[in-house]
Amino acid sequence: MKHFLYLLFFIFSSINLFANGHIRFMGVEIAGDYSSFKDSLESKGFVYTTSFETMYKFYGRFVNEIVKLEVLATPRTNKVCKVIVYFPEKETWSDMKKDYFDKKRLYSEKYPIDRDYEFFSFPYEDGDGYEMRAVALDKCKFISFFLAIGGHITLEINKSSQVKVVYEDRVNIKTAQKELNQNALDDI
Repeated sequence: MKHFLYLLFFIFSSINLFANGHIRFMGVEIAGDYSSFKDSLESKGFVYTTSFETMYKFYGRFVNEIVKLEVLATPRTNKVCKVIVYFPEKETWSDMKKDYFDKKRLYSEKYPIDRDYEFFSFPYEDGDGYEMRAVALDKCKFISFFLAIGGHITLEINKSSQVKVVYEDRVNIKTAQKELNQNALDDI
């Protein structure tokens, strides 16, 4: 009975740990305002390139590769709520598939996997020689979801022949949705 109580305590404390706090990207909490987050990225070697409204673009080194980043902030309070990483494009299916599974293995070493889906939509299938066409037509569904403290991480193959990783903060994404709804109501 004592072991059962310890197990229950561990489960509840783990759930609480994943529900509270903010998710981290490269050790930096996705919590504060955009300007402090930008300073943190620049201190890690990222270079700001451009922005549009509350989306800010950077490039720099992440996981030993030169990547492009998009940082999204809430529309009114300008709190960072999401970081999207775009890895370099691949030209062949074997390179694309290897890149996806290498990154999936890497993320699995640090984060528990929640779900994953790896399939092609009809009429495409792995091994038919038309995989990259399926990728370009968004008929390739290779996506993995990871649990992280304060949010979640999504790893996927996108239709631009890239592996894309999304870090989404649970608290700030709700704030962003509320602020977007308020903006819409103000427009009406």
